[in-house]
Amino acid sequence: MQTRILTPELMDDPTLDPVLHRQALAGLARLNAWSGGAGLLWKELRRLAAKADRPLRVLDVATGSGDVPIELAKRAKRAGMPMHFAGCDVSDTALSVAQQNALRAGVELEVFQHDVFHTPLPDGFDVILASLFLHHLSDEQAVALLQDMARATNHAIIVSDLLRSRVNLAVVFVASRVLSRSPIVHFDGPASVRAAYTTGEARGLAMRAGLSDSTVAVHFPTRWLLTWRKKHK
Repeated sequence: MQTRILTPELMDDPTLDPVLHRQALAGLARLNAWSGGAGLLWKELRRLAAKADRPLRVLDVATGSGDVPIELAKRAKRAGMPMHFAGCDVSDTALSVAQQNALRAGVELEVFQHDVFHTPLPDGFDVILASLFLHHLSDEQAVALLQDMARATNHAIIVSDLLRSRVNLAVVFVASRVLSRSPIVHFDGPASVRAAYTTGEARGLAMRAGLSDSTVAVHFPTRWLLTWRKKHK
């Protein structure tokens, strides 16, 4: 098993040129679509929405280009399940791209700037998502984020991320070059896999965060999914 290597990704550089940033966001959105990230999240959201007595309010943490909540909003619209989607990110460039993408897709997406390392997540959301974000974090930061997501949500948290393995590293290395011309994506794709958690490590993070009743499952070809539901007294 490959050792986890928390390598700084080029996308995390606050001085990154906005043009290169936008190009990279587009490439990462294509990779995300290829790996089926939104589809995994939608299955869980659909189950929750079917049991809810009102439209779900859903927050996507570190939303990037907004590709995940936008795709989820499109699926909710097609299914006739009214939901309100929001996305937060520390990057102004990412939020601008997310707004433009939502307009082009014809869906509503609330966006706001938020730094999860310095400010608690806002209350009032029924489901809080994090897709392809946990691998950016140290163990301590990941535990803190899971704890804050669990505190802030009304009902559930859903976390989707890459699975660290040699096979996955090879798959993502090839896919990042086939699906994007961005040199940032070419570097960040494999770097993300090296920095990703295994399912066992993800379960360990959840236990440390106090989410002992969460579930973590592998989903082909490159993902794992963590789900946790809040128990109301």
